[in-house]
Amino acid sequence: MLSRNGLICFGFCGLLLFFSRETRLAAQEPTYQFAYRFHSGEFLHYELADRAELTTQTANNQTKATQQTHCVKSYRIVAVSEQGEATIEPVVESVRMASQSGDKAPVGFDSTKDETIPRGFENLAGTIGRPLARLQLAPNGKLLKATMLVTDVPKKFAEAAQKTDPAINCLVAFPEQPVKIGQKWNEKFETQVAVGNNLNQELGLIRVFELVKVVDDIATIRFRTSLRMPMNDPDILRQIVQQTPSGTIEFDLKQGRLLSRSLVIDEKVIGAFGAQTLLQAQGEMKESLLLPKVATKISSNPTPPQPN
Repeated sequence: MLSRNGLICFGFCGLLLFFSRETRLAAQEPTYQFAYRFHSGEFLHYELADRAELTTQTANNQTKATQQTHCVKSYRIVAVSEQGEATIEPVVESVRMASQSGDKAPVGFDSTKDETIPRGFENLAGTIGRPLARLQLAPNGKLLKATMLVTDVPKKFAEAAQKTDPAINCLVAFPEQPVKIGQKWNEKFETQVAVGNNLNQELGLIRVFELVKVVDDIATIRFRTSLRMPMNDPDILRQIVQQTPSGTIEFDLKQGRLLSRSLVIDEKVIGAFGAQTLLQAQGEMKESLLLPKVATKISSNPTPPQPN
């Protein structure tokens, strides 16, 4: 029979063996290094399809506004340093957009064929085919510097570039250290909301990422976006109703390429415009890397927008 001291010693040794085993198992878990592998002079082309719907409901009325967008954009890799830092210029090559509000006739714009720009699409049309900013990025995708190349851009965009705001980063920023399955990391950024009397206030958002799986060097990451601090003011919440998406990212670890990015929005704000009102935002977006031949075909022979 074991003495009391013997039992204590046996239990302690058992704990040591258990934690030693857990430590060995943890050490055996594979980790994955996320890094973009760009080459000077190359172009990466992406196709983006987006659908957004806003529904406003009052006691006696309901109004729905919809918008559908399809665009092809490219990233021109201007230079890559010996340390792997890349300088890139994002450019929107073409865009098709259609929107409708309530019972009004739908309005559309196709940059590949429309000579007349409908009212409300002027700012969008002015961005087609030219880089607005030059971004300097670390190998993990972190935004290091943003330099404006034009002056006729919205004030918020110019201010964000000056502050190197992660919100204007066109890539996903990954951790500098290797990541294992199930590990989470986050990215914090700010958005501006109106608080009355022509005053704006910065509101903190956080995007939380999780590495879900890696199959054949393709990593799948889930993410969700939320407020950093609880907020129940409907006047504020209605302004950010489309800024808290969740979604999925696919990244090619071997090639160092962002393969796809998808997100979904489904948010409601009760009392958005006063008592007995409701604002609902729904939408989805899918962005996919195009192979060079596909990118050339889409850019030269775009498909015209289809009627709803």
